[in-house]
Amino acid sequence: MLRLIRSRAREQGTEHGAVAVIVAISMTAILAMAALVVDIGADQARRAQLQEAADAAALAIAQQCAKASATTLSTCASSVLSTAQATANTLGHANLADAVMGQPVFTSSTVRVTATSTQAGIFGGLFDRASVGLSASATAKWVPPVTALPLAFHECALPAPSSTTKVFLRTDALDVLNLFQTSCGLLGDVTGAIGARWTVGSACSFDLELLSYVGGTLSNLLPSECVSMVNALPGKEVIVPVYSNVLVPIVVNGVLLGMGYKVEKYALIQLTGFDFQSVNLLGISLGGPKNITGNPKCPEVLGIELPLCQGLQGYLVGYLTPDEAKQRVAGVQLIA
Repeated sequence: MLRLIRSRAREQGTEHGAVAVIVAISMTAILAMAALVVDIGADQARRAQLQEAADAAALAIAQQCAKASATTLSTCASSVLSTAQATANTLGHANLADAVMGQPVFTSSTVRVTATSTQAGIFGGLFDRASVGLSASATAKWVPPVTALPLAFHECALPAPSSTTKVFLRTDALDVLNLFQTSCGLLGDVTGAIGARWTVGSACSFDLELLSYVGGTLSNLLPSECVSMVNALPGKEVIVPVYSNVLVPIVVNGVLLGMGYKVEKYALIQLTGFDFQSVNLLGISLGGPKNITGNPKCPEVLGIELPLCQGLQGYLVGYLTPDEAKQRVAGVQLIA
């Protein structure tokens, strides 16, 4: 009996030892995998910083090319080329202090910047991976800057983008009240009919950083500050804010200003003409400027243009995000 008890005790001790070995091996594997995950996460975070550094440097250099007095759309001024490396270093290091910014590479209308860095492995010794080299590149193009017009469009009031179909985008209150279209529902864009307007500067400029529709700031009517400059716009690209009908809180510097309608995107329009007249009766024009030929245009009744009809004529090329809109206004575009 005593021998049986001793035999069973030895067997249990052997089993316990085997379990301990298995647990030790499993814990080592789990800890190793956790360490690898931490290192990979650190790599991804640094690579994201490198991408931001490359993006910022490429956009800054392209913007300098766009603004330099000797710059055309097919070349960059020598004054910009000579300082491109310094610009890349300044913008790159502002995003990642130890980034190594490569020499900017130019084509006829683009610049490419590469940023590199070495990421030390936090647990790299476990995998013979003490450090890893990371890199990110960005290519920016300088393009003709677009003009941002402070004319608000409800997203449901715009047709599908097309570079071949010319459209007339109504901006007057009669149309946004949906008397002539049904895409916005029974009452349509009531917010635009209130008569609110976007606060603009003397040169018809406005702040693209304002991303929400706030009472008293957006408009569907042409501000007086824009009247003197619109004649130069046909044949060029313009952008207009497009907002949704979802009310969101408007918070600026931590202060709640009220509720508003979020500007989701900007419509990019190849402008061919415009009509901001308020009345055209028997050839006598009253109101704002007009420069439009052919169709589509404001509808006529018995040869008389519909009173108060206003809008833009052209091609709705597509939509831009707020960040893309800011780039295009600056005359640059991040393309890779």
